[in-house]
Parts: sequence; structure tokens; C-alpha cells
Amino acid sequence: MENERTAGYELEELLPVAAWLTDKYTSKESSSVTYETAAALMEAVCYCIQECFSQNTNGILSAEKGIHARQAYEKGYLNVLEKTGKAKELYEKLIVDFEDYGCLNYRETIIKGLPAFFMKYDARFRPQDHILTLDYPDLLPGEPLSGVDRIYSYLLHITMEKKLLEQFPRQAVCGLLESLQPDYKSLYMDNICYPVLLHALICMIGDCPIRELQAGREEKKLLRIYLEGDSLDKAAEKVRALLGMLVSQMEGMGQEEQDYFAGIGRELAVRMMQAAKSAE
Repeated sequence: MENERTAGYELEELLPVAAWLTDKYTSKESSSVTYETAAALMEAVCYCIQECFSQNTNGILSAEKGIHARQAYEKGYLNVLEKTGKAKELYEKLIVDFEDYGCLNYRETIIKGLPAFFMKYDARFRPQDHILTLDYPDLLPGEPLSGVDRIYSYLLHITMEKKLLEQFPRQAVCGLLESLQPDYKSLYMDNICYPVLLHALICMIGDCPIRELQAGREEKKLLRIYLEGDSLDKAAEKVRALLGMLVSQMEGMGQEEQDYFAGIGRELAVRMMQAAKSAE
């Protein structure tokens, strides 16, 4: 805990809350717990207190607002429960008509992995633990998050990515993945949106049907010309502009989705520059 402070509370203010939580954990049947358990319970206290003020945009430390650490913990705990409920709602909407495009890792993570979070998540004693490794990566994990914060963020991202993938015929997506990796169904571990967006943008540049995702050698030559002489920063700027044009024309996609996909502009630019080199 940096400088032994959490949201403005000193360590001596946190210790009584941790002691109370320890009593609750042991049902007061034991006067001691292992060091690892004690550390985890203190982390649980800190996590919930941070959740209490996670939406505070005024830059005011909680302790300075006159809220006792125990009050902040309890309010934060309720916020954790509320966010868990919202995450569950997101998940239930996500799996309606869910399409995995034959990608085992995608399916295993979403259909088999995520339900385990809702079954095992311990908001009281381990709110900081999101349990899952989330083997199928979202495009923008963002700043390090843990607990329900990470799961909620992941579900928001995957929901936007699902909306994007739904803009393309299943056959086109599967055909693209198979052309890149014949055994993709069992071995593909990257995010499906990367190759889809890469080829969609190449199709835009080559003025060929975007939804078919069939960018051939001629389109890649045009891509090479389009990016010729560009630095990575300049290429990323161009890619973000193309992404904005592409996403803005998609059904059901708004500013939130445009901002999200703009975040991969630099990474996509790297991949597009590599694709351009392959056409030389």
C-alpha cells in the first residue's frame, strides 16, 4: 500500500476495519490467521474503500470528507455488489446470439470461463480477485484493474467488439481466420477483431467490398503506396481516421465505439505497415 494510505486513510484507520473483517472471516473462532490471509483481507478493505470513491471526480480524499474508514468500506462493498450485478446483466446480453466463429479460445473464455466468475466471486473477503485469466484478450485492457472492475471493463469491451464483428458475414470472418491460420479453430489466441479490422481497412484503401474481407496482393500494394514514407505516428493518425470512418458507418455503433476502436490505432498501424511490406 503506497505510503500506507488508501484514499486518504492512514494505516491506523484501516487496521480496525481489517480486524473487523478478519473476525467476520473466522466467525470469531480464531484469534489469528496466516500472513497471506491477513494481507488478502487488508487488500479487500482497501479495494472496497477505493470503490467507495471510484466515481469521485472532485479530487477530494475520502478521509477529508469526514467519512470513517468503516463507513467508506461498507459503502464500497455495496458498490462492488452493484457493479457485480451490472456485470452479470452485461454478460447475459452478451451471450444472446453469441458467435465464436469456430475459435475455441474465444468460446472457452466467454461461454465457459466467465460464468465461473459469477459463481465464485467473493465480494466480501476477496473483492480484488477477478479469478479468471481471461485468455481471450480484449483489444484495450487499459490501466491495470482487478476484481469486478476488470470483469466489468472486459465485458464492456467484448460487447463492443461483438457488435463490430456482427457487421461482417460469419463466412467472411471464418474464411479470413482460416486463411491466416489453417488450424485457427484450436490454436488462434489473438483478438479476432485485429485481422478483421486490418483487412477491412485495406479493403477501404483498395476500394473493394469491405464486408467480404478479401484483401489481395493488389490491395496490399495500394496500402503500401498509402503508407509510403510515413512514420509510425503518421500511419497511426491515418489509421485512426479510417477507423473513425469505418465504425461511424456501422449499424448500432456510436461515439463510444468510435473512441474505443480508435485506441488500437497505433497497434493496427504497426500491423498494416507489416502487411504493406509483404506486398513489396
